[in-house]
Amino acid sequence: MNSSRSRPTARERRVNRLSVWMGWGGGGVAVLGAVAVAVGRAHHIPSFNSLGAGILAALPLFFAVMTVLSIRQMDEYGRQLHARAASFAFLVVMLLAGTLISLEAALNFHTPPWVLYVTGMSVWGVVGSVLAARDGRGK
Repeated sequence: MNSSRSRPTARERRVNRLSVWMGWGGGGVAVLGAVAVAVGRAHHIPSFNSLGAGILAALPLFFAVMTVLSIRQMDEYGRQLHARAASFAFLVVMLLAGTLISLEAALNFHTPPWVLYVTGMSVWGVVGSVLAARDGRGK
């Protein structure tokens, strides 16, 4: 926000709009893919199952594109904040993945790939929020 804390700047409004669109759009795409898979499996329609799987497989690409568009609209502070949060999230996910890979062979279990995705995105969001709040810009 600007120094007077009264109104968001035009840049902040653009980033907020992109973030809301990313959340609702990504959620809608995820629901559409999940419904298509569910209908395909329930009614034994392979084309629906394939369509849903394709939509769900493309979902991370959607989020990546929207994140890049959002970061390109940010000021230098926002870019640094996201870079710091992303580097921490990457570290956490790599440690988790390495640990799970080691344990899966020894303990004979399988971790679904979505666990790593959800963990990484959650850590990125939490760390970004904590950094913004700590720096006084998350209000």
